[in-house]
Amino acid sequence: MFDVVLENIKKLLKSRLFPITLIYLALFFVVIHRLFVLQIVEGPEIVTKTELKYTENREIKSTRGNIYDRKGKLLASNELSYSVIMEDITQIESNEQKNAIIYQLIKIIEENGDTLDNKFYIIQNDKKEFEFTIKDPTKFKENAYALIKDDEKYKDVPKNATAEDVYEFLRKGTGDNYTHMFDISDEYSVEDTLKIMGIRYALFCNYPKYYPITIASDISPKTVAAIMENSADMPGVEIQQQTRRVYHDSIYFAHILGYTGRINAEELNKFNNGTEKYNPTDIIGKLGLEQKFEDELGGIKGSETVSVSSSGKVIEVVDRVDPVAGNDIYLTIDSDLQKAVYHILENEIAGIILGKLRPDLDYGSKGTSADKINIPIYEVYYALINNNIIDTTSFQDEDATDLEKQTYRKYEARLNEVFHNLDSLLDTGSSVPNDKAGDMEEYLNDFYSALLSEKILLKDSIPQDDVTYNDYKNNKISLSKFLQYAIANNWVDLSQLEIGDEYYSSEELYQKLVAYTKEILIHDDKFNKNIYRDLVFSYKLSGTEICLLLFDQGVLEYNEEEIHQLSSGSISAYEFIRGKIKSLAITPAMLALEPCSGSVVITDVNTGDVLALVSYPSYDNNLLANKVNAEYYAKLQSDKSLPQINRAVMQRTAPGSTFKMVSAVAALEEGITNPSELIRDLGIFDKTDRPAKCHVYPSTHGSVNIVDALKVSCNYYFYEMGYRLSIDGTGQFSNKLGLERLAKYATLFGLNEPSGIELDEALPEISDTDSVRSAIGQGSNDYTTIQLARYITTLANRGTCYDLTLIDSIVDKDGNMIKDNHAKVKNDLTSFQATTWDSVWEGMYSVANADHGSVTSVFKDLGVTVAGKTGTSQINKSHPNNALFVSFAPYENPQISVTAVIPNGYTSHNAAELTKNIYKLYFKLDNTENIVDNEANIPETIDSALSE
Repeated sequence: MFDVVLENIKKLLKSRLFPITLIYLALFFVVIHRLFVLQIVEGPEIVTKTELKYTENREIKSTRGNIYDRKGKLLASNELSYSVIMEDITQIESNEQKNAIIYQLIKIIEENGDTLDNKFYIIQNDKKEFEFTIKDPTKFKENAYALIKDDEKYKDVPKNATAEDVYEFLRKGTGDNYTHMFDISDEYSVEDTLKIMGIRYALFCNYPKYYPITIASDISPKTVAAIMENSADMPGVEIQQQTRRVYHDSIYFAHILGYTGRINAEELNKFNNGTEKYNPTDIIGKLGLEQKFEDELGGIKGSETVSVSSSGKVIEVVDRVDPVAGNDIYLTIDSDLQKAVYHILENEIAGIILGKLRPDLDYGSKGTSADKINIPIYEVYYALINNNIIDTTSFQDEDATDLEKQTYRKYEARLNEVFHNLDSLLDTGSSVPNDKAGDMEEYLNDFYSALLSEKILLKDSIPQDDVTYNDYKNNKISLSKFLQYAIANNWVDLSQLEIGDEYYSSEELYQKLVAYTKEILIHDDKFNKNIYRDLVFSYKLSGTEICLLLFDQGVLEYNEEEIHQLSSGSISAYEFIRGKIKSLAITPAMLALEPCSGSVVITDVNTGDVLALVSYPSYDNNLLANKVNAEYYAKLQSDKSLPQINRAVMQRTAPGSTFKMVSAVAALEEGITNPSELIRDLGIFDKTDRPAKCHVYPSTHGSVNIVDALKVSCNYYFYEMGYRLSIDGTGQFSNKLGLERLAKYATLFGLNEPSGIELDEALPEISDTDSVRSAIGQGSNDYTTIQLARYITTLANRGTCYDLTLIDSIVDKDGNMIKDNHAKVKNDLTSFQATTWDSVWEGMYSVANADHGSVTSVFKDLGVTVAGKTGTSQINKSHPNNALFVSFAPYENPQISVTAVIPNGYTSHNAAELTKNIYKLYFKLDNTENIVDNEANIPETIDSALSE
């Protein structure tokens, strides 16, 4: 066998075909090897080279700096998140393809539970009409039409184009300065068209064009996976790793920190100022310290140059400059103190409400005096509806509970009754003025308000001196007569009534106006809330039903026993509500009654540091940061307790008697009195043509010196000081001179300008009217809590007026100190006489410690000596007074000041009780859990403090 094989091999080698075969085999192996090299070894590189079309520069976002409290506790930081970004791929020239890609992307995002970030300024309302979502759409129109200011069309288009005009132009329009716009097919619904249009518009306005825009941020892992799976079908779309801002214990610090958000066009112009530092995809500080310290927190962006394929895919990084993280900021705020004071303040306000709550319709002295106004329980029942704690819109849902459906039937019955009565009162022959319409007066006012708000009644066209118009305003004629007169005088926009070209008589036009306005009222929130108010106050919607609705809608956690007690009547709705307010299951903020708010500022009197700056109620800034939660934002906007207002720095209040230390210093330093002079309180001060009463009139304080006058807050004494400050060199009374002297010392205490903290503040107002009354804190004196805090800080340290500060230090990411901050001295009052400081201090000591001191009963046996001053400022006889208390402690060696303001807090006694609990907390005079017990603190003597 072997011999045969060997013989065949010999024959093959001798064959003339052998060399040719050998050559072909060699060539074959060369080809195979080359293919292996090209496809396997060098394949990716070759593909890269063949696909490479261009390079582009891309920015790399920096990481925002953290914010800490004075002890290093984290208040604001960053978490990793993912965003969908999209670049305008110029290689895709087809509008059809671009729109299809964007539509596919939108569907993926929404089907996985995420939402789009892009803001577009046109919507379609419930009437299927297009409208702008911004008050002044001029800039939006300019961008949409790509107009430039020397363009002839510039003068007309932005002014005249309606929302529908802009919508149709962007969808299909053409023009000289732009290509055939977005060419969005009719196959898309209006809703989808607006979404596609929003993204196309953002790409259209984006500059530089190679910058990507963010389509959706903080997306779920499901969205990330779905987009990655479909990336081949969506060129220009990428998933980008970013960071999202996170606020810890947000509700306590929201007013201080503010929040971040995507930069808008106005901010872009402002921050860039001719540079390209920011682009439309950037997140910046929108409010609070986040906004004020944007330059410190924002960091410095990096950049990279990348090679990009024709499909928009990054092939390689050619060059890279790493970003620099933002600096960290340490605050002067003590976070533990801030949080505890927030709860103490809430407890106090809830306690005031409980102290004034009545089981009937007893309003107390409302309308005749502000001193003893009560809160009927029915106001609480209605408040739960009025402030949207109970959601009346869900009563019509398919899954509404039996009680919700029953309540809606009651609403419908009352609505029909109201409309029937309106038809009668608005009949062409009706002569009933609004104020004679009984319980229909409010509805007639709603009807008139709807005409104005919808611009059906053209207010600017009505001559203010028109006799008929003024007869209506003065309740001399009916609304019916006035509206018929308004139609006759062309004060009504008839185009809104959809009358077309048909002819109608004046009476027919009036009937159409009434019918059209009634349709508006059905969707008017205030009108509908009035329907429910009627149901509550006519006892048709009971307190028990209101309480049970709280369980039905999940406002209160389901409790079978409590539901049974309410249903069986074993507990009254009044007692149930009292218990929920006491436990803070129902908070003052939820009710938005008077009182429902307050503020407290605590300072280190020796450094000017702000240790706590508390505003109640507050909000969760996490839901406004990065991307606004639209539902939560709408809830905040309708919340009648106004939680977004930083009351400590933006709400001004008349200081009342807390201003008397300024007047005392002015009187002593100007030499118009001395510490020992006694002035007899005569009850009524009548040395001017506007007599003024002491607050204890018809009683009097007898003869008092300056210390006693502060102790008992004697208005008569300080009227006399205001009068003396107004006596000129000729012995004549000069109101102007008195005001100037008071303003001089108010200015020295820093009350003429903002406090210096690193937040926006309402401007203070030193009184410019009535020097006598201004000396007791009346006139037009108006200050925020933080401004009063600076004044009290200056009193406590005997003359150093600081520009208060919230910033302790700024450090970089490596821990290097960038700024070691200290409060700056604004004014130096240390040259005042020692007897001036001694007298004022002794007076403030007496307020809280001496026999017959205004609030001695509050601070008795506290464990630390407090010096303070009460203040009560009146609003009017139908609203409770504002309550203020300013103070410092320990009296022997002051460390901190506490300034507390409770709008509508009835008496300064309540503000003093609040302050007492803060001192107990700060100086550890009681167990923290006992002080911050999440339970209403019911004042023992709510009406006992003097009303100043």
